[in-house]
Amino acid sequence: MKILYTIFIILVFGSNSYAMDKYFGSPSKIADWKISCSVDKGSIIDNYPSYVFKTSKNRCSGGTYTQRAEISSRKAITLSTKAKYNFQTIFSITDGEKVFMEKFDIFQIHDGRDGCAPPLKVNVQRSGKIRLYADYKIGPGEQCVKNVMQSSGLGKTEIKRDGTEYKLNVLLNFDGKSGFDVDVYLNDKLEVSGEYSPPKGNRYIASKYFYFKHGVYSKLLFDYEMKSKISMKKVK
Repeated sequence: MKILYTIFIILVFGSNSYAMDKYFGSPSKIADWKISCSVDKGSIIDNYPSYVFKTSKNRCSGGTYTQRAEISSRKAITLSTKAKYNFQTIFSITDGEKVFMEKFDIFQIHDGRDGCAPPLKVNVQRSGKIRLYADYKIGPGEQCVKNVMQSSGLGKTEIKRDGTEYKLNVLLNFDGKSGFDVDVYLNDKLEVSGEYSPPKGNRYIASKYFYFKHGVYSKLLFDYEMKSKISMKKVK
């Protein structure tokens, strides 16, 4: 069993999904983004800092979600980075579904894992309210310890899918020890807070770095268009 686990670690962390070989320390801003994996033709219009995201099949490997139109930072921060960042998007979303509203991730802190929630998912629920998620990974696929984020719960504001414009701020405070605090604001109102602490023990697969993702990532396909103007800056 120990030999098989060692082989799994080598395969996972040696794969392209974990081959993040470009790092930055703590730059004043993060402005270098790319399309995550690939998307259906026309599903992302990139005019940085402005983007338009539309429905696309999930073209990344691994996981169980079927719809993805996301961008990701080209570089990652090391786990020893001690800094604060403010990710901001001025966004609006329209949804063609009138009865069933699919929940989706709008921002993530990722470490390249295949399967399981990453260290942070900022999720817009079917109710339109914001919730935070994180898992610890313990094996291949969906072998996880789920919902490890210490969170204040569900946000109070409903994000409408009728083209209403919102300002979303995700304030991240990295402690330099593989952990971070997060505060999520909507239109300058605190919605939800959370704390991520790294796993301890040999049964867990530890992160090697953190990078960032933004867009629309959902378990099921749904018809939408999200417009977003982004910035990500270091703050005091």
